[in-house]
Amino acid sequence: MPRAIIYEQPLNERVRTFLRLEYLFCQTDYTLRGFSVWDSRATLNAIVDTLEVLGRTDLKSELIKELERQSNKLTALKQVPGVDTEQLETLLGELDDCLQSLYTVSGQFGQHLRDHELISSLRQRQSIPGGSCPIDIPMFHLWLQQPAETRIEQLEEWNTSLDVVRKPVALLLGMIREASNSIHVTAAGGFHQQTLDSNLPIQLIRVALAPESGCFAEISAGKHRLTIRFLEPQPGRRPLQTQADVEFKLTCCTL
Repeated sequence: MPRAIIYEQPLNERVRTFLRLEYLFCQTDYTLRGFSVWDSRATLNAIVDTLEVLGRTDLKSELIKELERQSNKLTALKQVPGVDTEQLETLLGELDDCLQSLYTVSGQFGQHLRDHELISSLRQRQSIPGGSCPIDIPMFHLWLQQPAETRIEQLEEWNTSLDVVRKPVALLLGMIREASNSIHVTAAGGFHQQTLDSNLPIQLIRVALAPESGCFAEISAGKHRLTIRFLEPQPGRRPLQTQADVEFKLTCCTL
């Protein structure tokens, strides 16, 4: 399946948080270097949303715990014959770099950004529809009138300061996604269900589906069972489960 839409379903809250952070980091990167005022608005709004997710008090400990777990598992592989030791050492080095950076963080991630007056004002009004318009935050309106280069430089500085989280999240998600092989499955009548091995530490379900199918995947999974329904959008109405057989690739990511 050379071209596919990927649908993902996390099986624990830790991976769910990682996926939300990845989404916000991608959104920030996409608009950060745009020269328009609306690009800068979108970038700063994404940074504010990121700070809300980073407000979880247990996030630092969760990241450290997961990085240490993966480092210990990979270290044990050094004694396994046939292992690519050069690639293993590179990955262990990346894990260690992320850990060392996290150890140096005191307090909440991004606290210096929360203390910034402009970002603080935006955070307070983020839940209000249109709350960041010029009549509500004139300071933001003034900031947006600066030359594009000045705005981009400051946004890049704020964005880079969150790399201490961005890098371990990207590394761990990459490891999770690449740890397991996918299998080809056919969902008869747009429905697939299977039993999961509760002894396997499945962290993420991935479904790769050809866009030409005209369907999207609705995934629900727990410790013991996985259910996937393939639904067809209906203009202005609730989607309906397709009656056609749907071929897709399934990956149960265990790491």
